[in-house]
Amino acid sequence: MNKWYFSLILVLSSLVISAQSQYNSKKDSDPQAKILLDKLKKQYESYKTMEVKFEMELELPGQGKEIQKGTVIQDGNKYQVKMNDQEIFADGKTVWIYLKKNKEVQITDMDLSESADMMSPKQMMRLYEKGDFAYTIIEERKVGNQQLVDIEFKPLSKKSEYTKMRLTIDKKANKMISLRVFSRDGSRYTLKVSDITANKRYEPGIFAFNPKAVPGVHIEDLRMD
Repeated sequence: MNKWYFSLILVLSSLVISAQSQYNSKKDSDPQAKILLDKLKKQYESYKTMEVKFEMELELPGQGKEIQKGTVIQDGNKYQVKMNDQEIFADGKTVWIYLKKNKEVQITDMDLSESADMMSPKQMMRLYEKGDFAYTIIEERKVGNQQLVDIEFKPLSKKSEYTKMRLTIDKKANKMISLRVFSRDGSRYTLKVSDITANKRYEPGIFAFNPKAVPGVHIEDLRMD
């Protein structure tokens, strides 16, 4: 589930692969791409809360394309994700994953480490700082009133589960448009952001699952204690 959402936190061509193959370290990254990423990260980091409407496309080898639409709300380390078939709640200590089709909720302890899988736009914008990827601008184009820039990320480790990612941003509006993730197993995940609402106030209760709202739900408590 978390890997599915990450895609959470992007078109494949031989030219892109050859342009990236010379990269051996973070120092090889494009300084112009870093300027755009720093500007976008600064804006997202200034938001106290974020509500993001998104569409996720999942493509698995030998299977058809699956599309999910949803929203994610983030307030500090608390978040709520709502999609067609599942909902996720995290209040800073506990995570609830509600599987609608099974009418089941799984409860786990929240992982507050940097390796946690929850990926909001804020987390995605921190990827380029960790030194795990080299990145470069591969295309700039104008679409209507948008000035779109594609930034390609390539993992420096051959052991990475991802072969590359492509982030598309609107340079003029300074906002994320989409993130496409290519996995080594052949699967692809595309996250398209349709709208972002910043600095809205939320009641703490929306970040916890309320079993009374789903009578008869099966609870699977997987917490350590």
